[in-house]
Order: sequence, then C-alpha cells, then structure tokens
Amino acid sequence: MVIFKDKAPSVAATIIILVTFSLIVFPMRVYTRIKHSAWGWDDWAMTFAVIPYGALSVFSLGSSFLGVGTHKEKLSAAQTEQGMMWFFFFEIFFCISIIPVKLSISLMLMRVAGPKKNYIYALWIMSALFIILNLIAFFYIIFRCDPVSYAWDTTIPGGSCLPSQGLANVYYADTAVNILADWFCALLPIPLLWNLKLNTNAKISVGFLLSLGVLASLSACIRLKYTVNLNNSTDYLYSVGDVMIWGYAENGVGFVVGCIATLRPLFRKMFHLGGSEGSNIKLGDSGDVYAARGSAGMPHTGGGAKGHKTTITSSQLRKGSDGSGSTSEEYILQDMRGNDLRGIQVSRSVMQRTD
Repeated sequence: MVIFKDKAPSVAATIIILVTFSLIVFPMRVYTRIKHSAWGWDDWAMTFAVIPYGALSVFSLGSSFLGVGTHKEKLSAAQTEQGMMWFFFFEIFFCISIIPVKLSISLMLMRVAGPKKNYIYALWIMSALFIILNLIAFFYIIFRCDPVSYAWDTTIPGGSCLPSQGLANVYYADTAVNILADWFCALLPIPLLWNLKLNTNAKISVGFLLSLGVLASLSACIRLKYTVNLNNSTDYLYSVGDVMIWGYAENGVGFVVGCIATLRPLFRKMFHLGGSEGSNIKLGDSGDVYAARGSAGMPHTGGGAKGHKTTITSSQLRKGSDGSGSTSEEYILQDMRGNDLRGIQVSRSVMQRTD
C-alpha cells in the first residue's frame, strides 16, 4: 500500500528536483569535456558516481512512498518494517555515492593545482580521510545488526544490534569529515588562483565555480542537526524524513555543482561571454592605446599615438582543436600538471614611436 503523507511529499520533491538537475548537467559536463579534449580522472570519478547516486535516488524516492516521513500512528507494523528497510538501503548508498562525488571535486582541484605539490598532498590526505570515514560508516551500518535484516525486522528470533549511540557517533564523525572536506575544497581555490595571471573577473568566475561545493556542506550541517535529535525521537520514520531530505541534498547538490564547475567553456559559448585573455594592454606615456580583434580573432592595433606600447597575445592551437574555448581560466581546469592541453600562447610587446 502506498503511504504518501506528512513529510513524504517533501522527500519526494527534493529527490525529483535534484535528479532533474542532475540529468541536465551531467550530459553537459560530458559534452564539454569531450568537446574540448579535457577528459580526466575527475570526469571518470563523477561518471562512476552515477551508479550509486542512481541507486540512492531510487531508494530515496521509493522510501517517500513506503513510510519514511510518515507518523507512526498512520503505519501498520508491516508498513513500518518496509519503511525501515528502504531507509536502511538509503543509508548504505548515501555512504557509497558521496565518495566518488567528493573525490571528483578533489581531482578537479588537483588539475588546477598543477605542479604545486603541497596542494596535491593536502587534497589526497583530505580525500583519504573522507573515503575512510564513509567506508567505516558503510560497513558499520551493514553489520551492526546480526542478522543484517534485524535492522528493519526486529521480530527475528535471536537477533541483536549494537547500541544506537554507536551508530549516532559514526554519523557524527562521518558528517563532520564530509563538512570539513566541503569547506576545504571550497576555500582551496583562493590561494590557488591568487597568483595566476588572470584578470579579476576571470579569477572571480573560476573561483566561484570551484567553490560551489560549499552548498553541499550547508546541507550536511542541516542534516547533522536532525541526526543529533534522532536518538531522542519516539517517531523514528517520521523523524528520518528530514535526515533523508538533507542527506540526499548533500549528495545531489554535490553532484550537480561538481558538474556545473566544469561548464564555463560551454556557458561562454552559449551566452557569448568574453574570455580572460583579451588584449593584455600596457599604457604608454600618452595613454592613447587601443586594441581590436581582426576577422581571424587576433588582436591588431591602430596607430597615431606617440610612444605607445601594446602587448599582443596570440595562440598556436593544436591540430584538431578550436579556439572557441582557449582562455587561460579554461586551461587551468584542463591540465593536471600545469601544461597547456590546447596550445601555446605567445606574447609579444611592441613599442611604436611617432616622431
């Protein structure tokens, strides 16, 4: 029998909205990375995440129709058991799906870090930390009851579970590490981009895209609040409705923003946004300096100013590449070792004097 009452509609709405966004941005990510020959390990990680994230979506949405978020007085014993089972599988796939999502974001930042080994090591340490904690939570949830099915069917003779406080402690530790990882990855782009030769607008836009992961940490913080109150709840399935909403949001938002962070080249093309390379102009004594783009997309200069200096930037592209996405902020998102994947930029300074 379908149960869809109390908080259940909110659970379902959260999942449907985030799944819809995910189905939009993931294909866009794949297209953008393949189009610009920039496919990397971060893309493989996010692609792998589709499998557990899809399973999490199925069990979360199914739970909203099978007792989760509904007051206990509206549920029969069989319905309560069914709701507990579906929430059990939600917990398992939550731990598994969040690992590749966060790992993908970390790997993307490693590409930005390039040869800066200190950042690379810090990211690997943080990645190892959240992987280990989520795996501990995964196995603890599965094996805390003997037999496993006793977690949702307490009528099994001889069954037992570890104290609920132990599970709560695992939740707290896991959530704390996930929040720490989100903030670490959100703040890391600041020192990474600080000394890069990008204009201010480019730094802001790239930094903003790379820092979107902080939105996932907000979901985790709210989930932690409801998790803390869970031990004192006398209406368990109703109370875990909030845990499921924000737990799924933590995964879903992480998946969506992790994909959006790779889409700047596509957005620039779609909305005809300017790049950051522009014409890198240094003013001379007279200040009468200007640059314009010729038909081939290369900067050219006008004349007439006395003693002016113009820096001309050109790009030599690889065979088979196009210049539509050849901006410096795109390069930093495409290379793991600081090398330009699309071509070589050459800068020339020309001083023209008029007597």
